[in-house]
Amino acid sequence: MTRVLLRKELRSLRPFLFVVFAVLLVDLVDALLVPFGTRSFPDRLQSLSDELAILPILLGFAMGVNLLVREIDDGTLGFLDGLPLRRRTIFAAKMQAAMLVLMVFPAGALLLNAALHVATRGSLDYALQPSLLLTMFGLCCLVTLVALTAGMLLGFLRYVAWLVLALCAIGIRLLQDPMPSAAVLNTADLLSLRFTGNAWQLPMATIWTQLGAAVLFASLAFALFCSAGKLRVPMQGSGMLRRWLARLGIALMVAAAVAGFSRLVERGKEDRAGHGAGNRADALEFAPIASAHATTEHYSFSYPALSSARVRPLIDEADRTFAAVAALLGIEGGAPIDVDLSGTIENHAGTAYLDRIRMSVNGESATSVLAHETAHVFARRLAGGARAQQLDHMMVLNEGLAAWIENKLDKQAGVNEQQELAAAIVSARRLVTPGQLTDQAAFIGAVDENLKYPLGAILVDVLVHRYGATAPRTLLRAMASEDFPRDLEGYVLWQTAFQLARFDLDLVLDDYARRLKRLESTHARRIAELPRPRGSVVEQDGEYLIALRFDLPIPQHAIPLVRYRPGKAGDASGYRTRYAQLAEDDTYTAEVPESMMTRGEVCFQPGVLLDAVIMYEPWVCLPLDSANGD
Repeated sequence: MTRVLLRKELRSLRPFLFVVFAVLLVDLVDALLVPFGTRSFPDRLQSLSDELAILPILLGFAMGVNLLVREIDDGTLGFLDGLPLRRRTIFAAKMQAAMLVLMVFPAGALLLNAALHVATRGSLDYALQPSLLLTMFGLCCLVTLVALTAGMLLGFLRYVAWLVLALCAIGIRLLQDPMPSAAVLNTADLLSLRFTGNAWQLPMATIWTQLGAAVLFASLAFALFCSAGKLRVPMQGSGMLRRWLARLGIALMVAAAVAGFSRLVERGKEDRAGHGAGNRADALEFAPIASAHATTEHYSFSYPALSSARVRPLIDEADRTFAAVAALLGIEGGAPIDVDLSGTIENHAGTAYLDRIRMSVNGESATSVLAHETAHVFARRLAGGARAQQLDHMMVLNEGLAAWIENKLDKQAGVNEQQELAAAIVSARRLVTPGQLTDQAAFIGAVDENLKYPLGAILVDVLVHRYGATAPRTLLRAMASEDFPRDLEGYVLWQTAFQLARFDLDLVLDDYARRLKRLESTHARRIAELPRPRGSVVEQDGEYLIALRFDLPIPQHAIPLVRYRPGKAGDASGYRTRYAQLAEDDTYTAEVPESMMTRGEVCFQPGVLLDAVIMYEPWVCLPLDSANGD
């Protein structure tokens, strides 16, 4: 009888099975539309994690809402009671059938991505990592179970169920700001990727909390299902109760929305608190700084008047810098460029937008910065001016070209010694695959963003060696064509630009890989002596620190350091760096800035500064509750 009941439940869930297959079909079509080999396994794993954090919740809850109450509303529960079956047997059969159907989606998605990786993997990214896939599948089973049991419980509220789900989601999100530990209530957070090396660090607190929630939801749903139709109060009398529950839910949702809006307003006030200090009676007032201006044939400079002596050498060399950059790109003159010398954004020596440059003046390097940013201005002009947004999506090429030109003006070589060493270390440690150069989001999310300068300079250098000195100009002019699509990204964008310029992108990437291998051999001794740091979170005197450990002794002149960013993604202007201090127990620790602790975790890169080269390890995000106390 149990098998018959299970088959009956599976037949009733066929519509959901069709929905699951439709979603998998969409994923398959999406995978086939992207050229093979353009997406690395870590990038594919991240996309799969984001998908599995949302869809199983929606599918599980949607199935659970109608799984039990359908028997009550359709009047078939009385018929089932007339069979030699206990309600716990019916409940168990429904749970089994639902989980079997729901597990088809994560199993299919994981197998699809594994098959794509096997078909497209290269020598630098060969491992399939089955343990990671099995871990993701196990966590997805738990996510699905929580969503299903929650839907089974809230389904007794009928049309109020989705309202309550939305209310709970808003409440959890609001709690996470003042209480980061409330992240354990967020079911979707189970699928967030947290790696220490190649090992997935499981959020055990969240796992146990969600497992307990699933047991609680299932127990309450089972109790309500067993008591349905057996209460003395007629079912019709519950209509008034449901209406009042609906009104209460709407009221609570409005209150949550108002509370969320108020929280955002308060946060905005806190962010502006520092800017509003001038309104206080005891606030300090600073006299405005007088500005000065200077005009050359190709530039218009503005700077603080007190800095006149410091900026004069830069202004005297400006037109020669302009002419040298223009000659390397094969263009003639152009409109003058406005340069603001009062400073730039955090962690940047200079920035360029359209025909304007903002930069700081710091000694002899100012001329190199001006050349670098002038190259950006010329590149945008060649690629179509205001229509050259696509160039911004080719970060490694864009920054690499500017770095290559800067090096050419400085030492007559497209790549300097520090950049060669950094690239050799990247190759030896397998930090960046050639394919990742074309995927801007994957590049920034995985490794030190500043690697775009040495790796990009080498990429441009091999492009010039293969196709001649005019190759950068030809490539940029191809992007300025009216027929060039404006909505491309990643490998497809690069491939289109190279094809229109009549270049072969794959040949250039092969040349790039061979160049890195030669550099790896050249710098093998220095690479072997450079230690690799690993970091862990520790708590000391109420403060969080990153404790560093190394696989090799630290060279005498090396300086360990740690870079932080707010969350799993962020612009380089938001990064913060702290030098590690040597403690009494001969371990290095670096403090964690309070502003870098978000959602109960800290994201950081341990690194080593040696001979003017800083090498960071890949980004890692660890929960604060994993900290070990001293």
